[in-house]
Amino acid sequence: MKRQTRTEQAAGTGTGCHIHPDPGSLPTRFSHPIGDTGQTVQVYLDKDHAIVKRNVGGLPLTLVVPIHVFEGIMVRVVPGESTGSVRGSLTLKHPDDALSITLADTDRPEDLSATWTAWSKRLNLPMLVCDTGGAVKPIEAYRAQSHAAPAPRRKLGMLTGRRPRFLVRRRVGTHADTSRVHRGEREIIART
Repeated sequence: MKRQTRTEQAAGTGTGCHIHPDPGSLPTRFSHPIGDTGQTVQVYLDKDHAIVKRNVGGLPLTLVVPIHVFEGIMVRVVPGESTGSVRGSLTLKHPDDALSITLADTDRPEDLSATWTAWSKRLNLPMLVCDTGGAVKPIEAYRAQSHAAPAPRRKLGMLTGRRPRFLVRRRVGTHADTSRVHRGEREIIART
């Protein structure tokens, strides 16, 4: 049994166990499977570079890839194996798909939102979205954007020099003369 820390849950060791790396605990080492081949890739990930160790044609290969070469942190949501289920993955996207690194793969894609933002900020890379057609776009492409400038305000009030319509009905208040003193009468307040 592995020791449980604050940033990861306790998980057993073995072939069926896969621990997702935490963006707050860089540098980190982890492994992830490559497609359907059954091979696993050993990854050392730092905020400056990624070291990928894999076997190619039976020979060990070690690649050092600077982080700035990666395009961004990509999220992909695809239909799951059963009807009505979805599967989500979080990937460190490289222009060469063979060098892309899977950071998280889950049946609950709603859990990826906080991790997606954290990885993007930690590695200083843009957030990318892979749509159902396979096109990768930055998250800004999906935000609402105004297509036209807002209509200008009416300038009639500034040109006429009059009071606004809702103030026309109101009357300007007058200063009440409360300090009126009548001659020959005594004041109520006694002064000494």
